[in-house]
Amino acid sequence: MKNLIQILVVLSLLLIITTDVLADLPPAFEGRKLYVSHCQLCHAVDGKGDGPLAKAMQVEADDLTNIVRSESDNTLIKIITGKGRHASTHRISPSMPKWEDVFSEHQIKAVVAYLRFLSSSKHDLIGDPEIGLPLYQKYCSICHGAEGDGKGVMTELLRIKPIDHTNPHKTDKLDNKELASSILNGRGKFMPAFRGVLTQSEVDGLVSYIRLLYQIWGQLEDGGLVILMRPPVDSDSLLRDPSCKSKDNLSEKGKMKAVSIGEQFKSRGVPIGSVLASTDCLAKEIAKTAFGKVESVEFLSSIKTLPEQQADSYTTQLERRIGSYSGKGNLVLVTHELNINAISFQTLEEGYFLVLNPMGKNEFEEIGIYRLDN
Repeated sequence: MKNLIQILVVLSLLLIITTDVLADLPPAFEGRKLYVSHCQLCHAVDGKGDGPLAKAMQVEADDLTNIVRSESDNTLIKIITGKGRHASTHRISPSMPKWEDVFSEHQIKAVVAYLRFLSSSKHDLIGDPEIGLPLYQKYCSICHGAEGDGKGVMTELLRIKPIDHTNPHKTDKLDNKELASSILNGRGKFMPAFRGVLTQSEVDGLVSYIRLLYQIWGQLEDGGLVILMRPPVDSDSLLRDPSCKSKDNLSEKGKMKAVSIGEQFKSRGVPIGSVLASTDCLAKEIAKTAFGKVESVEFLSSIKTLPEQQADSYTTQLERRIGSYSGKGNLVLVTHELNINAISFQTLEEGYFLVLNPMGKNEFEEIGIYRLDN
């Protein structure tokens, strides 16, 4: 009886919750729309480069899934815009249009997000995610959250832990048939069945929309990755003490920023292992305040004014620390823009962090860049 009452509560709330509360659209979802309208004709549905227009015009279209796996976000942006394509390790077809004046910066990043999905997903999109978006907000977000992170309003009321759809390691365990079956037939005690409520095309659209919800935040929940970030650059985050010996080096504004960083990782259930930071006061204090611990290491210090040989040594040590990392939690490294740029060719704006997957020795792959909430 108790379970029945709880299920009835869920269903009744479904009726009164509207679709007005929408989160920002998932980047991969937005990117797919642009890909379909501008890229698919040449690069094909799967990104392999054998689209109908490329065949008809007898032009060479690149296999995007191959390029995406080995290039940084920054290089992919240069390839799409046409700015500095020589930065790519691949020879880019001269037939590739330059989209600089067509796409906004936001749209280009969305396309990159979809290409990341296209090159890494284990499952095809079996339906139209445009159909799935309003259905997800109407029926699923109350438990799974508007962003799909498993933190809907019902999670606290019923003490339940719905699957985090932003974590590909969790959603990829279910193939499309299993995911569709969960929607149609329900799952566990609290997941209601929507058989008779949704049509098959609507279920397929939901499945496809769920696939596009993946985010870097979700991948971090499993640990074993490296988080690379830079401290704020505004001088009013740090109290004036170049010796770094003051008991309190952060200003109130700096403390607020640091606390917000730590809370965002904690609230998403991201496990933190070691935290290493530059010897710079601001980097150390931000890291310690955010995560409650920090180890200051010399090789994370700014290479801006260092002799070339010493700068190269710091870069090599950074690459080795990233590539050789293994642990249940995620390794956090707080360093400077030039240091990050030296190992990834990425230019991180303030408020963003880079996620890397260690591959042994000094080898690693970039998973992508994600934004902290302001």
